[in-house]
Amino acid sequence: PGADASIPRCFPGLSARSSQSNNEKSGLVPDREKTPPEQTVKLAGKSRRHRQKISRWSESKAPLRTRRRAQAKLSRVNEPTPLPRGYSAAGVHCGLKKNDDLDLGLIVAQEAWPASVLFPRNQLLGAHVQVCREHLARSMNMVRAILVNSGNANCANGDAGIDAAKTVSKQLAEILDCPVEQVLFVSTGAIGAPLPTEPIITALPALVEKLSPDGLEEFAHAIMTTDTVPKLANILGEDVEGTPFHIAGVAKGSGMIHPDLATMLAFVMTDGRSTKDMNFLSRAIAEVSYNRLTIDGDQSPNDTVVIWHNENQWFRSSMDDDGIETDPFNEALTKTCQDLCRKIAADGEGATRLVTVQVRGASSEREATHVGRTIATSPLVKTAINGRDPNWGRILSAAGRSGIIFDPGQAKVWIGDADLYSHGRGHPDNEPIAHQHLEENNEVIIGVDLGLGPYEADIWSCDMSADYVKINADYRT
Repeated sequence: PGADASIPRCFPGLSARSSQSNNEKSGLVPDREKTPPEQTVKLAGKSRRHRQKISRWSESKAPLRTRRRAQAKLSRVNEPTPLPRGYSAAGVHCGLKKNDDLDLGLIVAQEAWPASVLFPRNQLLGAHVQVCREHLARSMNMVRAILVNSGNANCANGDAGIDAAKTVSKQLAEILDCPVEQVLFVSTGAIGAPLPTEPIITALPALVEKLSPDGLEEFAHAIMTTDTVPKLANILGEDVEGTPFHIAGVAKGSGMIHPDLATMLAFVMTDGRSTKDMNFLSRAIAEVSYNRLTIDGDQSPNDTVVIWHNENQWFRSSMDDDGIETDPFNEALTKTCQDLCRKIAADGEGATRLVTVQVRGASSEREATHVGRTIATSPLVKTAINGRDPNWGRILSAAGRSGIIFDPGQAKVWIGDADLYSHGRGHPDNEPIAHQHLEENNEVIIGVDLGLGPYEADIWSCDMSADYVKINADYRT
């Protein structure tokens, strides 16, 4: 983990990456953004027969099978977002941003705990990726502290960037009295500018002094770049033996979002761990969360996802006589990451709508995901949604150019509850209903059924407005 950015196809219907036209990843049906705090949340299930059809670990004949999980009750936590026991966080302004906004955040564990860390496959990588990989290899994935600066990506700076990352990491390790390899220092912001270490190092003592179990919101603000709101998620639950658990997550990202991992950072802390292999599970969770998110089709060189586990508590699952697994902890961990992804999509640069692209009736889950991502990244589809135009032809056309072979005459297209195209023809009488859906809802649903098979995928994205162009045109000037 951390040494290899590749993410195996760990969830049903996912197989090894091949060409762009047939290898993309897929997503689960998300819950509604309007769900109130403290509401009991149940993950949607499918019929056993259908779930068994899609329960292969890969498209090939693999020896392992995954089973449908029984529904688990999970409760969201009201703001402010507390951290699980054993963690503390803080944020300060060190001077990297031109205004007085927070730009340096820190999360510290009471002792070094194991972390599963994912990095992007981009050929251009931020300096922190190399240094963090080295630290994780030396510490055997044990992490005591995560430090994040915003306002500067420390990317494409050569050896000077590597030295800067190492210098800051060393200074923080000395203050915390821990081995330097237990420190992960992450950067996000504009690419190409040298990272000034002096203001960061000067701010470290005050940052450590501010650490608090209630400091996650401050940390969330400190890691923001073009984000307009902080992204936080918090879930409480119990494992099958009644042992309570707490999962908290924080993320940043608004533009340059596209799998693999999507400019996105995400940090998830738990007060325990699964009895299963967490490195394997972390990659599987990424497949149904971070790799199902796209804003603009551009991938960052600095993406980092950390799932951090308190190893003093173990959470268990169970299997009934029919092979149906109940695993509340892993279900909650997945939901936390999906919640963060939906919040990133809703806060896309210049976005006015959170868009869920539903693909149904595919021959495989990876093909469904690829079609969904093609639709979600189409500028024509995204701008039509921004104009509240139920232009189903753009949706169908995007699916048609995805490279997945299907018969358009057997396909269906919908927006919200409105059937806009089926049986080989459009239904203009239903367009007012679709327009109303786009006009009145902050979260909108568009979808296509390929008429090929039982597989499906959902992708999270947003619309595209003139503000997206303005934000990115003015990003450095």
